[in-house]
Amino acid sequence: MTNLQHISGRAHYLAGANNLGIILSGDGSAIAVDTGIDKDTGRAIRKALDEAGATLRAIISTHHHADHIGGNDYLVRAYPGVTVCAPPIEAALIAHPELEPIYLSMGAAPVPALKTKWLMAKGVPVNQIITGPSFEIAGVSFDILALPGHSINQIGVSIDGVCFAADGFFGPATLGKHGIPYAHEIGGQLASLRHLATRDEAFFLPGHGALTPHAELADAIAANTAAVERASQIVLAALAEPGNLLDIAARVQHAFELSFPGLPQYAIFLSVVSAHLAWLEAHQLASVEVGMLWKR
Repeated sequence: MTNLQHISGRAHYLAGANNLGIILSGDGSAIAVDTGIDKDTGRAIRKALDEAGATLRAIISTHHHADHIGGNDYLVRAYPGVTVCAPPIEAALIAHPELEPIYLSMGAAPVPALKTKWLMAKGVPVNQIITGPSFEIAGVSFDILALPGHSINQIGVSIDGVCFAADGFFGPATLGKHGIPYAHEIGGQLASLRHLATRDEAFFLPGHGALTPHAELADAIAANTAAVERASQIVLAALAEPGNLLDIAARVQHAFELSFPGLPQYAIFLSVVSAHLAWLEAHQLASVEVGMLWKR
């Protein structure tokens, strides 16, 4: 994690595997946009704020995934009275992060291997729900972008010509690493990419990837859209022969030449394959029968 970097106006960030937004209000107050994977990223935020002479007043959690809320618990304890803000539905999962491994287990009690920090952060109460296209906290006003798809009700945050885009799009290295960009719902993911393409902020910061000037946004959106569409085509090709989810996933894994270091990563992969199957079914390119048998 590097030192606090200025983008524009009050917008700053800490660059890393998870980019963390920091808003310095100018009166000694600060707002964090996401907090990273664990207490170490929380500590990095606190160190940066100490160096800036600022006190954390609020956390905006763009969505519930553990790599975006893992520092919440540390920061809530380090700054008593800090306000945690999140959109509806995401807020419930932030307060009760055990729901993530549960739904990745098809609603069953998850095995211990799925209850790691990669899938399940420590929960904190959400004090304020973010709704609508604008939001104000700690005396600072933001524009709010609805960016569902990657997560159920993900948002982006815009201020002073900077869009903190969360996982609305990914940088090239992240796309190359994972092959198939994660999504909860493919239609929403594609719609959010189209929405981002219409924005006029000077800078866009993805959760994973380099700070992107507006001049480079179109190429980034095109690359993300192509990756999503390619994934759907590969899942469709995997339906050349009928199969259950594990059969289809194995064919997709082979096509992408993917390997997984552990069960959490494989569970996430199964989830995104399921999302693409649901997308294909919605467009009458696939069907599913009792026994979860998928076919063209």
